[in-house]
Amino acid sequence: MSPLVPDAAQASVAGDPLRSGDGAPAWLLAPASDADEPTVPARRRRSRRLFSDRLLGTLAAWVERAMVADELARRPGLLQRLDPRVKLVSLLALIVVAALATRMTVLLVLLALAVSLVPASRIGLRRFAVRAWLFIPLFTAAIMAPAVFNIVTPGHSVLTLWSHGAPFWPLPGRLAVTASGLFAFSRLVLRVTTVVSFCVLLTLTTPWAELLKAMRAVGVPRGFVFVLVVAYRYVFTLVRLVQDMALARMSRLVGRVSSREDRHFLGGTVAAVFGKSQATSEQVYLAMISRGYTGEARTLSTWRLRRLDYIWSAVVAVGLVALVWFELTAGTH
Repeated sequence: MSPLVPDAAQASVAGDPLRSGDGAPAWLLAPASDADEPTVPARRRRSRRLFSDRLLGTLAAWVERAMVADELARRPGLLQRLDPRVKLVSLLALIVVAALATRMTVLLVLLALAVSLVPASRIGLRRFAVRAWLFIPLFTAAIMAPAVFNIVTPGHSVLTLWSHGAPFWPLPGRLAVTASGLFAFSRLVLRVTTVVSFCVLLTLTTPWAELLKAMRAVGVPRGFVFVLVVAYRYVFTLVRLVQDMALARMSRLVGRVSSREDRHFLGGTVAAVFGKSQATSEQVYLAMISRGYTGEARTLSTWRLRRLDYIWSAVVAVGLVALVWFELTAGTH
């Protein structure tokens, strides 16, 4: 009986050079040669990634950070052990005082308090610094940078950059850094950094559901809390939708993709997400209603004020009174 698949010698005799001994085409088993590849530098070929790949990685990292934040809120730290209502009211009071303070001493004391609460709450200074000080304070500093010059804030010159006597278009005749400009710049950046630090402490040490429930407990309107609830639940659904689209495209790609095709995918993704989001928002709302949502944020935990809550409230109240008294009376004597 003749074999069903001839071996390599029989295939060559039969005049079939495309067949190998195991029955697979020879071109499929042959190693790819460098001549068949487009001439792309090795460094560029290794470093280039598709937009869909980067998008998928970014979204996955975002979801992971959100999950890590929820894990941080469950740690046995100082702020985590406080009653969410007490924590919300006390930190909001610190934020208000920091936002209204005009003296650098008060702002430095509040910032030192925020930094001291980071290890006490077992958050990690590096993670806290990335969330609190990386974007908003640096963005504020970039916006306020022109305020240090005499053309924006007149005053005593600390550092003269140049002085030509007459205006030299488009530069003024004299450009210098003023003491009042530096003070205004430092005060605003320090104020923003302090406020953002307390906000990050509140969000990192409080689960989202308990934070919303605490907001309702202190009298925040139901409509405002409802918008936050829907937005928080909907954003995870939207992120999962974009993740699925990017993963589906990556699993169907064969070979290289040009930058033009990658940009087309970006535009198509934006359009598809925009259309899908309108239908998904209604589905999320109906799913919440079908599961018993009535507009009130509810959790399984029951809250009861303990000794630590009273001690924390007393310390914060005394500290705020002292800072406000110093803010109003310092420099008047």
